[in-house]
Amino acid sequence: MVLLNEQITKLDNEAKKARLQKKYREELTGAEISLLLREREAFRSKGAEAAARLAPVLKDLEETTVAITSLEAEAAAMSLTLTQKNEDYRLLREAATAVKFEKNNSEGRIISNQEMLSEIASSRASLETSERLNAEKLSRAEPRLAELNARLGGEEGGIPALQADCDAAASALAGVEEEMRAADSAAEGLASQMNEAYTQEVEISNAIARTGSDIGHYRDTQAGLELDIEELTAAGAAIGARVEELKARSAALSAALAAENGKAAAAEAQVSSLSGRLSEIDARQAAIREEKAWDESRLEAILAQGERDTYWVGINGVLNAGIAGVRGTLRHLIAVKKEDLLSVEDALGRFLDSVVCENSAAAEEAIVYLKHIGKGRCRFLILDRAPQVPEQSAWNAPNAARVIDKISCDAQYQPLLAGLLAGVYCSGGAVRGAFWITGGVEQVASNEPYWEEEGELKTGLGRLDAENAALETEKAALLPVLEQARAAAAVAGTAAAALNVDFHKNETEIAGTAGDLQVKRDRLAFAQAEKGKAETSVKDAEAALAVLNEKISAAHAVSEAKKAEQAVLEERKNALHQDHARLKEDLGSRKANLENYRRNIEALRGELARTEGDLAAIHEEKSHFAGRRDELAARETRLNGEIEGARARLAELMHDLAEKEIIDRQFEDEINELRGNYGRLAQNLGDSRALVSENEKIKYQIETEVATLNARAEETERRLADEWSVQPQEAAEKYGAVETDHERVKFLRKRIESMGPVNMTAPEEYEALTQRYNFINSQVEDLNRAKTDLRSAINKINDTTRENFKITFDKVRVYFKEIYSLLFNGGEADLILTLPDNLLETGVEILAHPPGKKLVSISQLSGGEKALTALALLFSFFRVNPSPFCVMDEADAPLDEANVERFVRLIREFSSTTQFIVITHNKRTMEAADVLYGVTMEELGVSKLISVDLKRAASLATQHQEAVGV
Repeated sequence: MVLLNEQITKLDNEAKKARLQKKYREELTGAEISLLLREREAFRSKGAEAAARLAPVLKDLEETTVAITSLEAEAAAMSLTLTQKNEDYRLLREAATAVKFEKNNSEGRIISNQEMLSEIASSRASLETSERLNAEKLSRAEPRLAELNARLGGEEGGIPALQADCDAAASALAGVEEEMRAADSAAEGLASQMNEAYTQEVEISNAIARTGSDIGHYRDTQAGLELDIEELTAAGAAIGARVEELKARSAALSAALAAENGKAAAAEAQVSSLSGRLSEIDARQAAIREEKAWDESRLEAILAQGERDTYWVGINGVLNAGIAGVRGTLRHLIAVKKEDLLSVEDALGRFLDSVVCENSAAAEEAIVYLKHIGKGRCRFLILDRAPQVPEQSAWNAPNAARVIDKISCDAQYQPLLAGLLAGVYCSGGAVRGAFWITGGVEQVASNEPYWEEEGELKTGLGRLDAENAALETEKAALLPVLEQARAAAAVAGTAAAALNVDFHKNETEIAGTAGDLQVKRDRLAFAQAEKGKAETSVKDAEAALAVLNEKISAAHAVSEAKKAEQAVLEERKNALHQDHARLKEDLGSRKANLENYRRNIEALRGELARTEGDLAAIHEEKSHFAGRRDELAARETRLNGEIEGARARLAELMHDLAEKEIIDRQFEDEINELRGNYGRLAQNLGDSRALVSENEKIKYQIETEVATLNARAEETERRLADEWSVQPQEAAEKYGAVETDHERVKFLRKRIESMGPVNMTAPEEYEALTQRYNFINSQVEDLNRAKTDLRSAINKINDTTRENFKITFDKVRVYFKEIYSLLFNGGEADLILTLPDNLLETGVEILAHPPGKKLVSISQLSGGEKALTALALLFSFFRVNPSPFCVMDEADAPLDEANVERFVRLIREFSSTTQFIVITHNKRTMEAADVLYGVTMEELGVSKLISVDLKRAASLATQHQEAVGV
């Protein structure tokens, strides 16, 4: 709360600073908007001057463009002729190229065929050489094949002797390896025994060290606990005296705080009421500003749209010209209900926005005026020429009404309306005339809203301004009253906050001191208990240390004996390793000799196979020589015929090519002449285009200058809209008369910057923080009351829990003793509370005394005894508060037959109040059931549930026996 008070003071100072800066910013806004308006007018003036310079440039550009168009047409015709000549020339060249290509192909075929004839002669000579070489290879291959078969038969006979030597050496090596494996196995077993002995010795040594350390630790703990007990006893007495002193001070602070809170609440109620009204005023003003901005924007949009409508401009020009005899538009001279407006608009059409004149002279003068100003057009209705429509008889058309009856106006305009609306009536949402009808949906969206919406918008803006002024007056009257109420609330709140802080500090100190007192007492009790445990631990550790010293001596003797046995075994292993290395080297040498002999035999076999393959290839090659000789002769005959045909075609192609070369030269001369004429025409066209380019450049420069000036003027308008949210017209009306300069703007900016960072939301934050302070203060009080109520509820719940627990425990204890004796056929049992003075945290210990045994804890009983004891406790609970059902899973598994009988008897006894669901495999337990459920598997992998109603089965069996007896 103290921190909140400091924040409130700080925010008050920041709020004053924010108001001062707001004043400077408002003045700066007016100055900057005024400067922007001046810049905009300057840009618009320069833009008009640049536009005047643009007119003569545009005229020259237009004349030059016409001349260029003529030249381009002539150039296009000449280009078309040149293109046609080029196309004919291209086709001629392509034909000549095709002839040349075919001529070259013929010459190439002749040369290629001659070269192929030379190759055939060469191939015939090569074939003769190959026949001679084949005969020589055949004479050498047959004797070599006989020699290789003889050598292979002699080498294969020496392999069995070498294989026998290798087998003998391998057998000797296997024997040594078997002895080595036996020695290694014995060594591994001995090493494992030594590791176990060493591990045991290390574990005993570690236990001796831990036990010695524990003895020293227990003695240090005992001494420290004695000192703690003395200190805690003295500290508890001092804390108790301090608690009583703080409680007396808390009562005095509570009374003073209640008085100050009453004052603050009254002031806050007034502040809340006034703030609520001011918030309503601000919200309504914001809504008015938004609605006004929308209406002004809409009015500006429809006026801008209307400026593009010639009739709209004409009507406004005539009405504002002050011409005598002009009464106004018909729309504004009549009155129509809102629900009838659509029918009247359909009936009158464009006449509704026509200007009403007293006579034709006034209308002619208005037309002359519009021609003089050069813009606008207007329709006129002349009163003194309105037709005299005879009075109509009473209107009796069913479900119809005359449109003229829906209009109210001055009597002088009645003849005019009667003439316009003669015979016009409306029925069923449609408007009907003598030769026309209008109808359709009743929701009409107009494309020209400025005809009827302008007046409505201006009226609405006036109404919003009046409402805003009234709200400002009310707001100015409420603000001083609100400040006074806030000051009174702040004074009362500050006093209450200070008292509240003192009160809660005192309460916190009371709670903390009481907690410290309880902690001291708990620590004292804990220290006394720990001291007794430490004394017992020292005695137990000293006895354990003596036993461990005897164990380590025996373990050391075992380790020494194993080390001597391991040394003898290592000598045996070294001798075996030497024999193994020698035998392994001898076996490797013999295997290498055998492998070399086998490789020699394989080499002979490979050479024999290659020789046989070469002999077969020689015979096959010899058989192909005759066919190759016939093939060469046939190819030579065919090539000679092709050469004669190609020479005849070449002579024809040479004649055709000469004719095409003559025509080619004639085409080339014509094309060169056309190109010369086209170049001169292109030169003239280029000069004209250069002149256009120069004029375009000048035009672009002037247009760029105009666009730049207009853009800068529009940028100024955009800045007015974006930075200041104001339109130029509104800015001119509001800030046009403001006299300022750049120096004043710089001065204001410097003053704002020198103020540094300003929290502009400080006033709102100040008010919000004050409300938060008051809210937190009330919350703290609520929490304190809730804390007191919770403590009272907790105490009440604890008392009720203790009482209920004690009553239930005593009942269960009595029933437990009774049921235990029943299940064990004697014996005693009891339930003991571990903390009888603290029933909320106590545990329950079960003591059992079966017949023939001493009184022991349940943890020391056998499995069956534990099961019976647990069942006795379960049924004791059912005696106190019966359960509607009970599920037991294999509860009778550890029981013998006698105990199962007692268990079943107990279930039957309690089955009148509790339904038992027992999962069991014991037949005696099943006999006590009313219904049996089981799972069987008649088909592999498919389980099936079956049930047997034993009572019904017994009844049926009895009935069957009686029937058989009869």
